[in-house]
Amino acid sequence: MLLKGKVAVIFGGSGAIGTAIAKVFIREGAHVYLCATDLNKLQNIAAQLHQFGGMVHTASVDVLDSQSINNTVAQIVRDTGGLDLIINATSFIHNQGKEILELNLDEFVGGINPFLTAQFNISKAVVPFMGGVRGGTMISIVAPSARMAIPGHLGHIVGCAGIEAFIKALASELGPKNIRVLGVRSHAIVDAVQAGSYTRELFESKAQAMGLSIGQWLEGAAQSTMLKRLPTLSQVAETVAFLASKHANSMTATVVNMTAGAIVD
Repeated sequence: MLLKGKVAVIFGGSGAIGTAIAKVFIREGAHVYLCATDLNKLQNIAAQLHQFGGMVHTASVDVLDSQSINNTVAQIVRDTGGLDLIINATSFIHNQGKEILELNLDEFVGGINPFLTAQFNISKAVVPFMGGVRGGTMISIVAPSARMAIPGHLGHIVGCAGIEAFIKALASELGPKNIRVLGVRSHAIVDAVQAGSYTRELFESKAQAMGLSIGQWLEGAAQSTMLKRLPTLSQVAETVAFLASKHANSMTATVVNMTAGAIVD
Protein backbone atom coordinates (compact mmCIF):
# COMPACT_ATOMS: atom_id res chain seq x y z
CA MET A 1 0.00 0.00 0.00
CA LEU A 2 1.48 3.32 -1.11
CA LEU A 3 -0.23 5.46 1.54
CA LYS A 4 -0.76 3.11 4.48
CA GLY A 5 -1.73 4.98 7.63
CA LYS A 6 -1.47 8.43 6.04
CA VAL A 7 -4.03 11.09 6.96
CA ALA A 8 -5.32 12.57 3.71
CA VAL A 9 -7.63 15.57 3.51
CA ILE A 10 -9.30 16.13 0.14
CA PHE A 11 -10.80 19.58 -0.36
CA GLY A 12 -13.36 19.47 -3.14
CA GLY A 13 -14.10 15.95 -1.97
CA SER A 14 -17.63 15.94 -3.38
CA GLY A 15 -16.49 16.53 -6.95
CA ALA A 16 -15.68 13.96 -9.61
CA ILE A 17 -11.91 14.36 -9.24
CA GLY A 18 -11.97 14.44 -5.45
CA THR A 19 -14.09 11.28 -5.32
CA ALA A 20 -11.81 9.46 -7.78
CA ILE A 21 -8.76 10.38 -5.71
CA ALA A 22 -10.49 9.23 -2.54
CA LYS A 23 -11.14 5.78 -4.04
CA VAL A 24 -7.46 5.30 -4.87
CA PHE A 25 -6.28 6.69 -1.54
CA ILE A 26 -8.58 4.29 0.33
CA ARG A 27 -7.24 1.37 -1.69
CA GLU A 28 -3.71 2.48 -0.86
CA GLY A 29 -4.40 2.55 2.89
CA ALA A 30 -4.94 6.24 3.66
CA HIS A 31 -7.38 7.58 6.23
CA VAL A 32 -9.46 9.92 4.07
CA TYR A 33 -11.30 13.09 5.04
CA LEU A 34 -13.62 14.48 2.36
CA CYS A 35 -14.28 18.21 2.66
CA ALA A 36 -16.75 20.34 0.71
CA THR A 37 -19.67 22.68 1.36
CA ASP A 38 -22.54 20.21 0.82
CA LEU A 39 -22.49 17.77 3.74
CA ASN A 40 -25.38 15.65 2.43
CA LYS A 41 -23.57 15.09 -0.87
CA LEU A 42 -20.37 14.26 1.00
CA GLN A 43 -22.14 11.73 3.18
CA ASN A 44 -23.69 10.04 0.15
CA ILE A 45 -20.26 9.79 -1.48
CA ALA A 46 -18.73 8.46 1.74
CA ALA A 47 -21.42 5.78 1.91
CA GLN A 48 -20.50 4.68 -1.62
CA LEU A 49 -16.78 4.70 -0.78
CA HIS A 50 -17.23 2.50 2.29
CA GLN A 51 -17.66 -0.47 -0.04
CA PHE A 52 -13.97 -0.13 -0.85
CA GLY A 53 -13.08 -0.52 2.84
CA GLY A 54 -10.80 1.80 4.75
CA MET A 55 -11.67 4.88 6.75
CA VAL A 56 -13.69 7.75 5.23
CA HIS A 57 -14.79 10.82 7.15
CA THR A 58 -16.64 13.94 5.98
CA ALA A 59 -16.58 17.59 6.98
CA SER A 60 -18.55 20.56 5.68
CA VAL A 61 -16.21 23.47 4.96
CA ASP A 62 -16.18 26.63 2.89
CA VAL A 63 -12.63 27.04 1.57
CA LEU A 64 -13.34 30.72 0.82
CA ASP A 65 -13.99 31.33 4.54
CA SER A 66 -10.73 31.22 6.51
CA GLN A 67 -12.47 30.65 9.84
CA SER A 68 -14.48 27.74 8.44
CA ILE A 69 -11.41 26.02 7.09
CA ASN A 70 -9.34 26.71 10.22
CA ASN A 71 -12.03 25.15 12.41
CA THR A 72 -12.33 22.09 10.18
CA VAL A 73 -8.57 21.50 9.99
CA ALA A 74 -8.20 21.94 13.76
CA GLN A 75 -10.90 19.32 14.37
CA ILE A 76 -9.27 16.85 11.98
CA VAL A 77 -5.93 17.34 13.72
CA ARG A 78 -7.55 16.77 17.12
CA ASP A 79 -8.93 13.49 15.78
CA THR A 80 -5.75 12.32 14.04
CA GLY A 81 -2.75 14.03 15.62
CA GLY A 82 -1.51 15.53 12.36
CA LEU A 83 -1.78 15.74 8.59
CA ASP A 84 0.17 13.97 5.85
CA LEU A 85 -1.54 14.62 2.52
CA ILE A 86 -3.54 17.65 1.42
CA ILE A 87 -5.35 17.59 -1.93
CA ASN A 88 -6.92 20.72 -3.40
CA ALA A 89 -9.46 19.53 -5.96
CA THR A 90 -11.72 22.56 -5.51
CA SER A 91 -13.05 24.54 -8.42
CA PHE A 92 -15.54 27.31 -9.08
CA ILE A 93 -17.90 28.26 -11.88
CA HIS A 94 -16.29 31.03 -13.90
CA ASN A 95 -16.60 32.68 -17.29
CA GLN A 96 -15.14 31.03 -20.35
CA GLY A 97 -16.05 32.51 -23.73
CA LYS A 98 -16.33 36.28 -23.36
CA GLU A 99 -13.58 38.40 -24.85
CA ILE A 100 -12.46 41.62 -23.20
CA LEU A 101 -15.00 43.98 -24.81
CA GLU A 102 -17.86 41.83 -23.45
CA LEU A 103 -16.18 40.84 -20.19
CA ASN A 104 -16.77 42.86 -17.04
CA LEU A 105 -14.37 43.08 -14.09
CA ASP A 106 -16.40 40.76 -11.84
CA GLU A 107 -16.39 38.07 -14.53
CA PHE A 108 -12.65 38.51 -15.06
CA VAL A 109 -11.68 38.21 -11.39
CA GLY A 110 -14.21 35.37 -10.97
CA GLY A 111 -11.68 33.19 -12.77
CA ILE A 112 -8.91 34.29 -10.42
CA ASN A 113 -9.98 35.29 -6.91
CA PRO A 114 -11.83 32.20 -5.65
CA PHE A 115 -9.16 29.84 -6.96
CA LEU A 116 -6.29 31.71 -5.34
CA THR A 117 -8.25 32.37 -2.16
CA ALA A 118 -8.84 28.63 -1.82
CA GLN A 119 -5.14 27.94 -2.40
CA PHE A 120 -4.14 30.46 0.25
CA ASN A 121 -6.74 29.49 2.87
CA ILE A 122 -6.06 25.77 2.57
CA SER A 123 -2.29 26.25 2.76
CA LYS A 124 -2.44 28.67 5.67
CA ALA A 125 -4.69 26.32 7.65
CA VAL A 126 -2.78 23.06 7.15
CA VAL A 127 0.91 24.03 7.18
CA PRO A 128 1.17 24.35 11.00
CA PHE A 129 0.21 20.67 11.31
CA MET A 130 2.55 19.22 8.69
CA GLY A 131 6.23 18.61 8.07
CA GLY A 132 9.15 17.80 10.30
CA VAL A 133 9.99 14.13 10.69
CA ARG A 134 6.46 13.25 9.62
CA GLY A 135 6.80 15.19 6.37
CA GLY A 136 3.88 16.22 4.23
CA THR A 137 2.65 16.65 0.68
CA MET A 138 0.27 19.20 -0.81
CA ILE A 139 -1.12 18.59 -4.30
CA SER A 140 -3.42 20.86 -6.30
CA ILE A 141 -5.36 19.96 -9.43
CA VAL A 142 -5.13 22.73 -12.02
CA ALA A 143 -6.61 23.21 -15.47
CA PRO A 144 -4.14 23.49 -18.37
CA SER A 145 -4.89 27.05 -19.43
CA ALA A 146 -1.85 28.70 -17.78
CA ARG A 147 0.20 27.51 -20.74
CA MET A 148 -2.37 28.31 -23.41
CA ALA A 149 -3.40 31.43 -25.34
CA ILE A 150 -7.15 31.08 -25.92
CA PRO A 151 -9.53 33.91 -26.85
CA GLY A 152 -12.29 34.42 -24.30
CA HIS A 153 -10.41 32.89 -21.36
CA LEU A 154 -8.70 35.91 -19.79
CA GLY A 155 -9.66 35.32 -16.16
CA HIS A 156 -9.32 31.56 -16.40
CA ILE A 157 -5.84 31.73 -17.95
CA VAL A 158 -4.58 34.24 -15.38
CA GLY A 159 -6.11 32.20 -12.54
CA CYS A 160 -4.45 28.97 -13.70
CA ALA A 161 -1.12 30.76 -14.09
CA GLY A 162 -1.50 32.13 -10.57
CA ILE A 163 -2.10 28.66 -9.13
CA GLU A 164 0.99 27.25 -10.84
CA ALA A 165 3.09 30.19 -9.61
CA PHE A 166 1.66 29.78 -6.10
CA ILE A 167 2.65 26.09 -6.05
CA LYS A 168 6.26 26.88 -6.93
CA ALA A 169 6.56 29.83 -4.56
CA LEU A 170 5.04 27.93 -1.64
CA ALA A 171 7.31 24.95 -2.31
CA SER A 172 10.31 27.23 -1.84
CA GLU A 173 9.04 28.21 1.61
CA LEU A 174 7.99 24.76 2.78
CA GLY A 175 10.85 22.64 1.46
CA PRO A 176 12.97 23.25 4.60
CA LYS A 177 9.99 22.07 6.67
CA ASN A 178 9.95 18.75 4.77
CA ILE A 179 6.68 19.61 3.00
CA ARG A 180 6.43 19.02 -0.73
CA VAL A 181 4.12 21.15 -2.89
CA LEU A 182 3.00 19.83 -6.27
CA GLY A 183 0.37 20.29 -8.94
CA VAL A 184 -1.31 18.10 -11.53
CA ARG A 185 -2.17 19.97 -14.75
CA SER A 186 -4.89 17.95 -16.43
CA HIS A 187 -6.58 18.50 -19.76
CA ALA A 188 -10.38 18.11 -19.89
CA ILE A 189 -11.12 14.74 -18.26
CA VAL A 190 -13.07 12.56 -20.64
CA ASP A 191 -15.33 10.84 -18.08
CA ALA A 192 -15.73 13.70 -15.59
CA VAL A 193 -19.07 14.94 -16.95
CA GLN A 194 -20.60 11.47 -16.68
CA ALA A 195 -19.36 11.34 -13.08
CA GLY A 196 -21.27 14.52 -12.23
CA SER A 197 -18.54 17.12 -12.60
CA TYR A 198 -19.43 20.81 -12.58
CA THR A 199 -17.52 21.02 -15.87
CA ARG A 200 -20.70 19.94 -17.67
CA GLU A 201 -21.87 23.56 -17.50
CA LEU A 202 -18.58 24.88 -18.92
CA PHE A 203 -18.21 22.25 -21.64
CA GLU A 204 -21.88 22.42 -22.63
CA SER A 205 -21.76 26.14 -23.33
CA LYS A 206 -18.61 25.72 -25.43
CA ALA A 207 -20.11 22.82 -27.34
CA GLN A 208 -23.38 24.64 -28.02
CA ALA A 209 -21.51 27.69 -29.34
CA MET A 210 -19.89 25.37 -31.89
CA GLY A 211 -23.09 23.47 -32.67
CA LEU A 212 -21.76 20.31 -31.06
CA SER A 213 -22.78 17.89 -28.33
CA ILE A 214 -20.54 17.59 -25.26
CA GLY A 215 -19.34 14.23 -26.57
CA GLN A 216 -18.39 15.74 -29.91
CA TRP A 217 -16.63 18.65 -28.22
CA LEU A 218 -14.62 16.29 -26.01
CA GLU A 219 -13.67 14.22 -29.04
CA GLY A 220 -12.46 17.37 -30.77
CA ALA A 221 -10.39 18.24 -27.70
CA ALA A 222 -8.92 14.74 -27.75
CA GLN A 223 -7.97 15.01 -31.41
CA SER A 224 -6.08 18.24 -30.67
CA THR A 225 -3.64 16.37 -28.40
CA MET A 226 -0.55 14.43 -29.45
CA LEU A 227 -1.98 11.19 -28.09
CA LYS A 228 -5.45 11.78 -29.58
CA ARG A 229 -7.06 11.08 -26.25
CA LEU A 230 -7.93 12.85 -23.00
CA PRO A 231 -6.99 11.80 -19.46
CA THR A 232 -9.45 9.80 -17.37
CA LEU A 233 -10.45 10.25 -13.74
CA SER A 234 -8.66 7.03 -12.87
CA GLN A 235 -5.43 8.20 -14.50
CA VAL A 236 -5.51 11.50 -12.64
CA ALA A 237 -6.23 9.78 -9.33
CA GLU A 238 -3.48 7.19 -9.79
CA THR A 239 -0.98 9.94 -10.65
CA VAL A 240 -1.94 11.89 -7.54
CA ALA A 241 -1.46 8.76 -5.42
CA PHE A 242 2.02 8.24 -6.87
CA LEU A 243 2.95 11.87 -6.20
CA ALA A 244 1.68 11.52 -2.64
CA SER A 245 3.78 8.41 -2.03
CA LYS A 246 7.39 7.94 -0.95
CA HIS A 247 8.28 7.09 -4.56
CA ALA A 248 7.97 10.80 -5.39
CA ASN A 249 9.79 12.08 -2.30
CA SER A 250 12.30 14.04 -4.38
CA MET A 251 9.61 15.94 -6.27
CA THR A 252 8.46 19.41 -5.27
CA ALA A 253 7.74 22.76 -6.96
CA THR A 254 6.56 20.71 -9.94
CA VAL A 255 3.37 20.79 -11.97
CA VAL A 256 2.91 17.40 -13.62
CA ASN A 257 1.68 17.65 -17.20
CA MET A 258 -1.32 15.38 -17.92
CA THR A 259 -2.50 17.08 -21.09
CA ALA A 260 -1.76 14.17 -23.47
CA GLY A 261 0.71 16.40 -25.29
CA ALA A 262 -1.61 19.38 -25.79
CA ILE A 263 0.98 21.34 -23.82
CA VAL A 264 4.71 20.68 -24.13
CA ASP A 265 6.91 21.49 -21.13
